[in-house]
Amino acid sequence: MRYPGAEWKPLSVNYQTGGCTPRYLILHIMEGTLPGSDSWFRNPAAQVSAHFGVGKDGTVIQWVDTADTAWHAANANDVAIGVEHEGNAGDSLTAAQVAADAKLLAWASEHHPIPLQVTNDPQHGSGLAYHGLGGAAWGGHPQCPGSPIVTQRLSLIVRAKKILTGGTPVTVQEHTTGGKLS
Repeated sequence: MRYPGAEWKPLSVNYQTGGCTPRYLILHIMEGTLPGSDSWFRNPAAQVSAHFGVGKDGTVIQWVDTADTAWHAANANDVAIGVEHEGNAGDSLTAAQVAADAKLLAWASEHHPIPLQVTNDPQHGSGLAYHGLGGAAWGGHPQCPGSPIVTQRLSLIVRAKKILTGGTPVTVQEHTTGGKLS
């Protein structure tokens, strides 16, 4: 499926048509910029992709249809929607990224069997996960997306639930550290 809140920028390489039945939405960090990741995902030598990218300003790009298999988390590729975030490990999501992620998560939970819950089970879980959770089976990136973003997952769930109930998205006990949400 295509998310109506994203700019559609389809890839011609580095993904598999079909085969994705998502039960996770996996958060990633780009270690760079949205244009840089867009360029890398279009390089056949990269052998990587993601379904979505979220810029620091809240811009959302969709590279791969959610029914197709993006190459972002090794053994979880066929059961997960991958969302890359502009920034570097150790960064928190910006307020604009939090708002964009909450909308994307709400949409994903309505259209796929992804419950609005945090999960820490990389084998049998479902819900909002993060790349490092899966260890070697998910590509061996233990610092992705970094602990600040991992701790923001509950806030994303609460905001997504509020969106689905027709309320105004709320902020859950967020505080500022160096100008970034944590």
